[in-house]
Amino acid sequence: MTPHTVTTLRLEPHPDRVEVILSRPGRCNSLDLTCLAELTMVLEESTSILPLILRGDGPGFSIGGDIREMAEFTADSAEAWSRLGQLAVAALEHWPGVTVAHLTGFALGAGLELALGCDVVVGPASVRVGLPGLVLGMMPGFGSLDRIRQRLGADRCRRLFLNGDILDGRQAIEWGLMDRLVQDTDEVVRLAINLGEFGPSAVQAIRSLRLSQRGASDDLALLFAAPFASGECQRRLRQLLS
Repeated sequence: MTPHTVTTLRLEPHPDRVEVILSRPGRCNSLDLTCLAELTMVLEESTSILPLILRGDGPGFSIGGDIREMAEFTADSAEAWSRLGQLAVAALEHWPGVTVAHLTGFALGAGLELALGCDVVVGPASVRVGLPGLVLGMMPGFGSLDRIRQRLGADRCRRLFLNGDILDGRQAIEWGLMDRLVQDTDEVVRLAINLGEFGPSAVQAIRSLRLSQRGASDDLALLFAAPFASGECQRRLRQLLS
C-alpha cells in the first residue's frame, strides 16, 4: 500500500477492510513524533476506499503521548508534535471509506484524541478513556475539545477535561464519547464490513454533520507549545518519570 518502511505501526490490508495497528506495545502504543508522521504518511498515501479499522497492538489502544519523549521537548518540538497529531486526525477524517476506532484497555490523552478522528468509536465495557493531561500542564493538542464538545456538549466536555475524569466503556457510551460496546475483534470486523456498504459520498455526508473543521491549526499548536516554552510541562513530566 505504501513503499515506505514504517516502524511504529502495522498496515494489514484485507479484501474487505484495511487495518492500521499502532505497534509500540513496549511503550503502551504511545504516540511519538515518528509514529504520528508514519501514520499520516500511510493514511495519505493509501488509495483504498475500503473501511478502515484503527486499533492498538497488545492489550491497550494507546496511552497517549510518549512521556519520555515529551519530557525532553522544546517549544518547537511540542509545536511540531501538535501539528503532526492534527494532520494524523485530519488524514483519518479524509479517508474515503468509513473508519472505526477499536479501543481496548486504555485510550487516554492523545490516544483518545486520535480515536475521535474516526467515524465510529467502539470498545468493550472494560476500556478506560479520558483526558488526564491537565495535571501535567498540557492541553489537548490534536483539536479534540471541539470534537468532544460536539459529542458530549459543553458541560460534559469541560468536566472531562478539567476534572480529568476517566470513563469506562459503559460511561463512555452514556456520555456519547463512544458509539457502541463490542465484545471482540470479530465483532468489530463485522461492523466495519457492514458499514462499508455505505458509499464514499454517504460517508462524507455523515461526516459533514459532525465536523466543524479539518486539518491543522497553527494557533492550537502554538497554544499547546506555550507551557513547554516555560519548562513547566517538562518539569511535571520528569517528576512523573522519576
